[in-house]
Amino acid sequence: MKKLIPTICLVLASVASQAAQLDYTYNFAGCSAEGYGYGKKEIYDVAIRLDHPSLVGAKVTGIRVPLTDDGVGNASAWLSSELKLKTEDNKRVNDPDIASVPGEVNNGWLDIKFDTPYIIPAEGVYVGYSFTVESLTDSSRLPVYLAAGNYGNGLYLRSSSSKLLWQSRSEELQKVSAMTVTLEGTFPERSAAFTLGNINGQIDTPVKVSLPLENYGTSEITSIEYTGSVGNESFTGTTTLSWPILAGIGAKAKVVVELPGASELGEVPMNIKVSKINGYPVEAPLAEGAVTVYAFLPVNRPLIEEYTGLWCGYCPRGYVALETMKERGGRDFIAIAYHSGDVMDVVKPTPNSPSGIPAAYLNRGKSIEVSSLYTDWVTYRTAVPDADVDIAVEWTDDTHTGIKATATARFAEDHSDADYRLSYILVGDGLFNSRWKQTNYYSGAVSAKSYMPGELGDIFIYGNDKVSGLTFNDVALRASDYAGEAGSIPEEIEAGTGYEHSYEFDLSGLSK
Repeated sequence: MKKLIPTICLVLASVASQAAQLDYTYNFAGCSAEGYGYGKKEIYDVAIRLDHPSLVGAKVTGIRVPLTDDGVGNASAWLSSELKLKTEDNKRVNDPDIASVPGEVNNGWLDIKFDTPYIIPAEGVYVGYSFTVESLTDSSRLPVYLAAGNYGNGLYLRSSSSKLLWQSRSEELQKVSAMTVTLEGTFPERSAAFTLGNINGQIDTPVKVSLPLENYGTSEITSIEYTGSVGNESFTGTTTLSWPILAGIGAKAKVVVELPGASELGEVPMNIKVSKINGYPVEAPLAEGAVTVYAFLPVNRPLIEEYTGLWCGYCPRGYVALETMKERGGRDFIAIAYHSGDVMDVVKPTPNSPSGIPAAYLNRGKSIEVSSLYTDWVTYRTAVPDADVDIAVEWTDDTHTGIKATATARFAEDHSDADYRLSYILVGDGLFNSRWKQTNYYSGAVSAKSYMPGELGDIFIYGNDKVSGLTFNDVALRASDYAGEAGSIPEEIEAGTGYEHSYEFDLSGLSK
């Protein structure tokens, strides 16, 4: 469903400050455009939003966008303070409230000037174009030209029969409109601003954080110097970017900066701003926020609990997900596989009751699709957990019929009248039997490579409908009370203090 305009990605040339005219697009890299659409005769409405502080006060004078004239007509460019619809002839149609100008497609381009330039207000403006697919041709089946990118304001799209409502589609499609808007005004050549989100630190300890940096100017950014403060502690720093932030107001990237350690716990105010870009002094916006300072930063190891079975033909995708994440996450990836209906089905009851398998849960309560472990686990790791738990194990005696697990929990903050408990689960790694065969419904399903990656996925995709020779890890063998052991954590908790508790597993009945 795609067709390509034969262009390549080019870094856009910088535009000098005091520029009278700026051709603005969310396609900052100048990448090739692809045809997108629904293959129907219908009306398309496409828009971007201009609300960046560096664009406020500039005048919108026109647009230019690739568009076929083969099977397409009734084209127009328009401006609107909001994206809204009205009803005409019992149909919902676009309703721009500032300006609408008809135009003609010439040589594959819709190039329209507005009758009166429009000054971009602080609240921003939507700039868009509309057209009707009157007959279906190779070109008009996919008539909306998009380029690679992910900027929320870079693509709003609707159509009269396929997508009836206005929606921001950039994140979903990883695309932006190929439209260029002609602006008149004065635009800074070099400026940039940080965005501050949740920043966590450990007391008296410098911390490196990755902060979003947005280009407020028209030149690319290859290096920055920055200044700021955390509490009463001032700091400066320099960063050379691995990849430049592209020339273009609104282009973004993440930049690693080093913050000084704070000497007090809790939320400590901070600010940061860019002082130089590419070696040139600049005036840039100040970003203000806070650092949450803890006695120490616990390691976040989100718990993944998977439900599986050798008889389950769809369960190979869970096997691949757990084994792949075990390679990627190392000792920080904690997983438990509960088998049912096979020889590894030894733990009853289980902490969750899925309606079917494969199934997975994150941190005990959140049900997730096993194929989404690759992203969900990484997302949950960004939070600061309440506590860090270290574990040590030993045999209970020389007969090796029991294992003693000793957990040491340390909390990041003080707690009073707390109700925390430790729960223990014994898992087995390296379980193998040449007679075990995993039922496999993915034999020949090459499309499954998107969620069953690498050599592990290939075992099933290019394997038989029964796969033998697998080694099983993280298999649940024994479990304590899932609600936690009473008294394992005291009610009064002091941040940073280690609280130790032990539990013994009886191994009788387990095969060696």
